[in-house]
Parts: sequence; structure tokens; C-alpha cells
Amino acid sequence: MIYSFKIAKFWLLALVICFCMNVQGQENYKNTLKIFRKNYVQTHDVVKGDSTKFLKFFPIYEKYAVKAVFVKLEKPIEFKIPTSSGKAKEAIKIGSLSFNLEGKDYVLSVYQLKALLTTEKYHDYVFMPFTDLTSGLKSYGGGRYLDFTLSEITKSNFIIDFNKAYNPSCMYAEGFNCPIPPRENDLLVKIKSGEKIYSLYYKKHIE
Repeated sequence: MIYSFKIAKFWLLALVICFCMNVQGQENYKNTLKIFRKNYVQTHDVVKGDSTKFLKFFPIYEKYAVKAVFVKLEKPIEFKIPTSSGKAKEAIKIGSLSFNLEGKDYVLSVYQLKALLTTEKYHDYVFMPFTDLTSGLKSYGGGRYLDFTLSEITKSNFIIDFNKAYNPSCMYAEGFNCPIPPRENDLLVKIKSGEKIYSLYYKKHIE
């Protein structure tokens, strides 16, 4: 009886410790994302000054940071990706990232823009444009982006963090040639994470 009581106390203490560590881990994660968002707003390429207050985001949820597996195409596919201006850009489909979100499996294709391959700074960059069931409602109808490097996505512990999804530049101003997500990257799920519709855009185009 005494032995059973000691075992019960041990497991109760272990559960309390695990719970505290989990809570602490979630807080650390949220703080990291808050810093990421603050930097995103302060260094935004298009939105400046007082207008940055109209940049809006979904709440931070760690469930939208999911482990993903990259599958590289044996032969990359070159194609022309349409853009918001109507001028297509030369692009390459290099593979896909598969992941599980809330019990369901999904796949998103990963692309490179040929124009960036010749630059020293961005030659290793890939991007994953996508739409989801919030597009055109809570998030931009033209889709959102996530950027990575080849070295990142090929790691065995790679994480897609949809909390970092951002709007393309054409959401904020005219004159940009923003790639439009191919249909294969339309997610039939609500990704209530990352950047929302820019408030000024909403007032101008929707209200």
C-alpha cells in the first residue's frame, strides 16, 4: 500500500513537471513568434510608418507548426507561373512538402523563381505559395507565401510554421508581379494562422 502511494505520488509529480514544461515551451514559442512578427512589421518592404498598424495577424497557435517531409523531384519541372500583373515568371517546381495537420495529410509543392537562381543572396531560396479556405475571407484571396532555403527543407526535423505565412507585396500596392499559387497548392482546410487581410485593402476593395 505504501509502495503504491509512493508510485502514485511519483507519477503525479511527473505529470505536473511535464505540464509546467509544456506550458513554458508554449510561452517560449509564442514569445519567439511575437519577436518574429515585430521584426516583420518594422522591416516591411511596402507598408511603412503609421500604416503598419493595419497589418493584422491570426492568433499564434503552435498546432500550425507542423513537421514536414520534403520529396525532391528527380527532374525539376520548368514552367511559367502567373502573377498578379498578368506577366508570367519563369519558375521551377523542385518537389513537395508533405505534412499532417489535425489528423489529415496534405501536400504542398515547392518552387524556385529562375530569376533568383543567378543571385548570390537568394540562389538557395525556395517558396511555397498557397491558398486555403480562409482566402478571400479572413486572409488575402490571392494567397499567402512561406519562404525557406533548400538546406532547411531537406533536414529530417524540418517544420512548416504557418504562423509565419505572409501576404505578397501586391496586397499592399500596385506595380508588383506577385506569383499566384498554382491550383495544386490550394488547401481544402482553414489555415487560421499567419497574416490576415491588410485592413486598408479590406476597406478599399471589400467594404
